[in-house]
Amino acid sequence: MLIKNKKILIITGSFGNGHLSVTNSIVNQFNQMNLSNLTLIQHDLFLEAHPVVTSALKKWYINSYKYFRSTYKAFYYSNPDEINKCFYKYYGLNRLINILSNEKPDLILLTFPTPVVSLLTQQLKLKIPIATVITDYNMHKNWITPGSQKYYVAAEHTKEQLTSIGIDAEDIQVTGIPIHPKFEVRRDRAAWLKSQGLDPNKKTLLMVAGAFGVVEGFSAMLSDLNKHDIQFVVVCGSSKKLQRELSVFDAEPNMKILGYTNDMDEWMNACDLMLTKPGGITISESLSQAIPLVFFNPAPGQEGENAVYFSRMGYARITHTVDETLHVLTSLLTDSRELAQMKNAMQAGYRAHSSEVICQDLVEMLNTSLLTQQLQSKASLYARIFAR
Repeated sequence: MLIKNKKILIITGSFGNGHLSVTNSIVNQFNQMNLSNLTLIQHDLFLEAHPVVTSALKKWYINSYKYFRSTYKAFYYSNPDEINKCFYKYYGLNRLINILSNEKPDLILLTFPTPVVSLLTQQLKLKIPIATVITDYNMHKNWITPGSQKYYVAAEHTKEQLTSIGIDAEDIQVTGIPIHPKFEVRRDRAAWLKSQGLDPNKKTLLMVAGAFGVVEGFSAMLSDLNKHDIQFVVVCGSSKKLQRELSVFDAEPNMKILGYTNDMDEWMNACDLMLTKPGGITISESLSQAIPLVFFNPAPGQEGENAVYFSRMGYARITHTVDETLHVLTSLLTDSRELAQMKNAMQAGYRAHSSEVICQDLVEMLNTSLLTQQLQSKASLYARIFAR
């Protein structure tokens, strides 16, 4: 529990849903802890500071998977060894200073890479404790804030990357990436599949097709896969075009074509293998359910790095063409031994209750900060007394 009223400023970003999802998981966990003397403030800093420019950049980012891969790759890997170099380092500075002046937080929590904060710690000597939740499995230099008290990271691999650039190991905690707690619940697979008109005795492939932002290839892929004794659940997300194209399979008894769904936890729990793109949150959710993954042609940058890490750990396979994807999917779904090995590796590598661990540590950090302030205040008082 907190020993005094405290306020946490959470700085997030809406480039993709991952950072907001992590923020929501942490806020929900704090709400469950019923800390009446804790106030949480959330700000999407860049969107608030420069709404027009940020909206344009978000569209560019969303389309980078399909159209601007080489540009995004150049941005992501630019000057990797020069930690202090970032072209948007001053982006949002005035807005951040206004927020700090108005809110007067006791701790800043970053769930989005925010290099502008390093200006406050290095040049303005900001004394507010800072903690960072890195939302991918690979460290990127824009996550680094000199003077930050704590980094919460996805895996030992990420911790090793941070220590290799000089971050103290004691300032890094391997917690996993926060996800919604419903993904950590085990359910009755057979009952769910039966309720959806599918056969619980068949291998089930979950294809998160809408995540790729493309239509081409999935219809042909399904036609080819349908020759095997497998059943399919295809999530088209917000892509109405893709859902219309795949509606020709609606009559197939072993296929379920969905648009956007709030039941991803149920489908992950029920499937044997998932085809998706390697976003940090999605793959953390699959890790919690121990669902092996196939990544089709991952984009360069953080998703490509996530894919490489998951592949190296034995959690996933990477493919680059439709034919290769078809071969890998059918191979895995007909080879129970390899699927079992992948599931076992995922179960061994998963860190549960990440949000709870992070929130408890943040409370301890706030209490420690308060005690330090009290000790410093007393030391100053004693120094003045003895000086007389």
